[in-house]
Amino acid sequence: MREATPEELAAFEHFGLRQYQIEAVLRVSDAYRNGARNVLLCAPTAAGKTRISACVAYLASNNGKHSHFVVDRENLVDQTSRTFDQFGVAHGIVKQNHWRYRPYERAQILSVQTVMRRGWPDDPKPKFIIVDECHTVHAPTKDRLAAGDARGLGLTATPFTKGLGQIYDTLINVETTNRLIEQGALVPFRIFSPSKPNMDGVKVNAGEWEQKEATKRALEVVGDCVAEYLKHGNNQKFICSAITVDHAREIHRQFTAAGIQCVVYTSRETDAECDEIVSEFSKPDSFIRGLITVSKATKGFDVPDVGCVIMCRPLRKSLADHIQLLGRGLRTSLGTGKTECIVLDHSGNCERFWDEMNEFFETGALELDDGKKKPKSEKKKPKAEDVMVKCPHCAHLHKARPACPNCGHEYPKRTTVEHVAGTLEEMLASGNQRKLTTEIWPMVCHYARLKSTDVQLANKKAYAMYKELTGAWPKADFFETIPVLPTPEVARKFVNMDKRYWIRRHAAARKAA
Repeated sequence: MREATPEELAAFEHFGLRQYQIEAVLRVSDAYRNGARNVLLCAPTAAGKTRISACVAYLASNNGKHSHFVVDRENLVDQTSRTFDQFGVAHGIVKQNHWRYRPYERAQILSVQTVMRRGWPDDPKPKFIIVDECHTVHAPTKDRLAAGDARGLGLTATPFTKGLGQIYDTLINVETTNRLIEQGALVPFRIFSPSKPNMDGVKVNAGEWEQKEATKRALEVVGDCVAEYLKHGNNQKFICSAITVDHAREIHRQFTAAGIQCVVYTSRETDAECDEIVSEFSKPDSFIRGLITVSKATKGFDVPDVGCVIMCRPLRKSLADHIQLLGRGLRTSLGTGKTECIVLDHSGNCERFWDEMNEFFETGALELDDGKKKPKSEKKKPKAEDVMVKCPHCAHLHKARPACPNCGHEYPKRTTVEHVAGTLEEMLASGNQRKLTTEIWPMVCHYARLKSTDVQLANKKAYAMYKELTGAWPKADFFETIPVLPTPEVARKFVNMDKRYWIRRHAAARKAA
């Protein structure tokens, strides 16, 4: 990857970009330099997709190039405009009777609905077309990107749509969900799955369960949703998914009957009502504790202090909808002291998508679908440490551990667990990351906690030590790992690593002086 130009460095500082965001902008630029026409940028919730793309539009404007930023819904136009204003990106809005209609600005924000009604504003023609939520493919943007008279930049957290590979010729992962959680850019989450509707025999329509029968089944567990929120929710703000508007209204009825203030937030409400709801819900001291929605809050919805996600809409195939909803609760909220997101799954979705979700959170997107029919492949067996376990005492879903990280319930020991014989050096030489994570990682966690009373510093120390020791990042969570006392051999290795670290630090300090 090339070094940034002085103009780019100034822009990065102006936008306050993090290192991975800077790298994303440079990788997009490199892709265009190498001949790409349409680039898809995959980034989880809160990775800063709009900030990155605003920086791209800013740099384009400074170079005399025009750009169009196309949003998926009309109510996202003003939200995007506020982000552009925050960073001083001069722009206009293409919308009938909008006060910010400024066709002379090089950057323009518009909705795909405006394009459908009025066509593309091509005077002058843009050099860049930025498509937000590009996993929802609309004919006008698809046709325009295929025309090849402008470079395209698609933005999405869930690039799973069939045929995206026919539209975008390059895929760039900004950062993965797990790395953002490790860095503190997202909060960790805990999943509870106390009940779910029985979906056996429900008819399938366009890949998903038929709504009427699915709603009937889901209504049977609505009472559990309220009870589990009272048990685990700690009166935090929540977003709850529903199958239909009628389903949403019944959930709302039972929550309000329990004295929990919430509102229905669907396409049935007017734009003015929705604006009023979001405005109130966004306040730190809002009297509204929850939004009951079908799909309206799954895109471009940014209320950072949402601390609980309630899943009441069973999904059969849509991993994208599942991850989009989960993402609503993963944003950080320093002002309110939010430290995690509680997920109450009354849909079965977390169990259904467990393997796919965890793989995507760890690796990001590996490729885009090219639209061609693929032969059925054998489902990939998850790694031992990634296998889903459901605690029989508290219904907590988690990766395989000797004990439940939520309530401490100990599971029977498995006699089939394979252990690595030999010395530490032999274990490291084997390169078997699964066994190294199982054997060595808990010892690293114990040593790191012993050396630091600050758990966040201990967390960072553990990851750094394991990476130095094994050459790879551990695929395990520090806070969910049960520490194990290091063996004498391993303890000596840790002490020697610490000594080498401080010797290097002192040498660097002397050199700097």
